[in-house]
Formats: sequence, C-alpha cells, structure tokens
Amino acid sequence: MYVPPLFSVVFLSLSSPLSVTRTRSTCTRLGGTSTSSDSLLSSSYAGPTAERYGDLLCWVDSFADSYVNPKVEIRPSSRQGGFGAFAARDIERDELLFSIPRDACVTVSDATSDPDCGEALKNLLKKAGPGGTTVALAGYLAKEYLKMKELEKKTTGSGSVADSALSEQFDDIKFAPYIRTLPWERGVNDQEHVLFWTEADVDQYLKGSLSYAESAELRNEVKLAVKVLNGLVGPTIRKVRGEKTINPLWTLLPWEKDTATTSSTADGLEEAVVGAFVTILTRSFTTDVFEERLVPLLDMLQHSDTPSVSHASNDGGGVEVRAKVEIKANEEIFNRYQKETDEDEGRMPRHRFFTRFGFVPGSTTPVRQMLAERNELFYPKQREV
Repeated sequence: MYVPPLFSVVFLSLSSPLSVTRTRSTCTRLGGTSTSSDSLLSSSYAGPTAERYGDLLCWVDSFADSYVNPKVEIRPSSRQGGFGAFAARDIERDELLFSIPRDACVTVSDATSDPDCGEALKNLLKKAGPGGTTVALAGYLAKEYLKMKELEKKTTGSGSVADSALSEQFDDIKFAPYIRTLPWERGVNDQEHVLFWTEADVDQYLKGSLSYAESAELRNEVKLAVKVLNGLVGPTIRKVRGEKTINPLWTLLPWEKDTATTSSTADGLEEAVVGAFVTILTRSFTTDVFEERLVPLLDMLQHSDTPSVSHASNDGGGVEVRAKVEIKANEEIFNRYQKETDEDEGRMPRHRFFTRFGFVPGSTTPVRQMLAERNELFYPKQREV
C-alpha cells in the first residue's frame, strides 16, 4: 500500500513510550508548581524517565475534566520496548481508564492559534489543503521543542527556572510536560523509525524490499517539509536564541556573509522536524469527528491485534478510553494501531507497520537483522511455477 505525499493526505496513528501510581501530591512543573489531585511516581521507579512521566501525569491532572484511573500504572512494556500501561489491580469490562479533555490534546488548532507562528501555519493549511495538517502539527511541535530546549539552557544548574521572566516563557509552552516524553531521537523509549536512519542505512537494509519505495517517499516528503517549515518557524527559533535574522534581500549583496539568515536552516530544526514526524506517524489519532490529534497517555498504550481497550470522543470533545475486556492485575493494557494482515483490504501489512510505526508486530527480532537476513516479510519469495 502506498502512502500519498504529506501535502495531500492526513495521517492517522499511534505508538509506544515506568511504574507510576497515583496518590495525592503537589506537582512541580517546568515553570513553577501546581497542585494535583492524585498523581505521583511509584517509589519503585526513579530516574529521568520516571520524572518525565510523573510530570506528565501531574500535568494531565491539572485539567478540570481529566481523569486517570488509579488502577493504571506506567511501567516498562512487555512488548516492543519503551513503556506501556498496566493494571495495578483488576479492571472491569467497560471501566473508564482515561478521560483526556480536548485542551490536553495537541491539535491543528493549537498550531494555527500559536502566537509565534500560528498565522504562518494557517496560511500553509490554506495553500496545502487538508494534507498540510501533518506538516503544520510537525512545525508547531518542532518549534515548541526547540524553544523549550533553549529555555532549559538558561536555567540554573539545579534545574530551577532562573527568573520570573523565564518562568513565564516556560509556562507559555503549553504541552512542555508532554513534549518532554516524546521520541525526539532514535532510541528514546526504544523508538525505531526509518526517518531516523541515514541514507546509507536505507540503501543497505531497505533497497529491494517491500518497504523501500514507501520509506524513500516518506523521507523525501519530510525533507521538503523541513524546507517549508524553516521559513515559517525558523525565525521564532532564532529569536529565542538571540540570533540575528537577515532579510533575504540582503543576502543578495556580495559582502553579506552572515550565516544566520532566513535562507539557512535553523540549527537543530531538521532533527526536530524529523522527531515531530516520527511522533505524529507513530502516535497520532484521527478521532471519530475526523480530527487528527495527539492524545497524551492514550498514545502510550502498546499495540496488539487483540486490544483490551476502546476509545471514542465524548460530548466535550475529549477522548475517553475504556476497558474492552476484563483486565487482570499486572496485565499490560493494549490498543490496536491498525489491524494486522498481509492481504485483507482495510488492514495493514506487517512490513508497513515498520514504515509507519517503527516495529514489526509479533516479532522480537530486531528489524535490521530481519532485513539483513532478507526475511520473507520484507522480501517475499517468488512462487514456483
């Protein structure tokens, strides 16, 4: 199955990402402190990753209409690596697990209403059509990530915000606790994806396989998106860094040698856009009201062709996740990203799971090893006559 160019299709999706239990606590946020009704990391899990997901749960709790079932814990997954959700105690069928309000979800409305580059992204959507949604979301996420990283550099060594002005700027990054958990680089939460590969890796492992054409097309589309987004979000990134932004007309003058121009790609933008596309490809959902969005917590559930949850929009425009079956204590909770098959219409062949989500369902063998061994999943054998 062929994936049409980014500018003519709206992607849909999801993927993976500690043990987290929920008790009454106060949450420290990037730009200050907020009180949470009941969210805290289990004392059995510590470290930077645990801190990220603790911040995420506290942040989700800060929304008035949010709910996370106290029977749900976040732990290292038993499946594709990274993290997943588990039942701390028995969960009944149809029991509510998550309720994530629309304001806690990343949507194209967040991109187009952004004070930094919302108008530019809105114009992109007008010119590119519905398919521009993915590009606009990627640009918004990449800009917010780079802005957050730059502000983090200005904090004190203890990690506290240096002054009130910086604190306010952190608070302006609405999704900062969520953005910190996303796979911005290969290997974060064990995330693999062909967009993270080098050209040499693509040629070595994929050339001649069923995944090559789609992977090459996807990589080319992301390269185009980087060029487009550099002109839309690049100026904001440079401004945050205090870099000089040159009027493009000035660069025509032979003595103008400044490298920080609008014609050069902002430092780190290409990598951030790649990470944003990986996030959208592996984690985004198209809701039952046909809106592409990123849904915190729901996007942490690992894939299974026999899912234990169902999800749908509620009356307030948020997303509710309920147990589809009884889930026993310590069992992992699974969603289904796409139906698995190699043939049936409306389902996704397993080699396309790799192109889209970065893994092959049901396989514990590393993908590069499967490709190096010319596994028939990627290199089907010719039928004998």
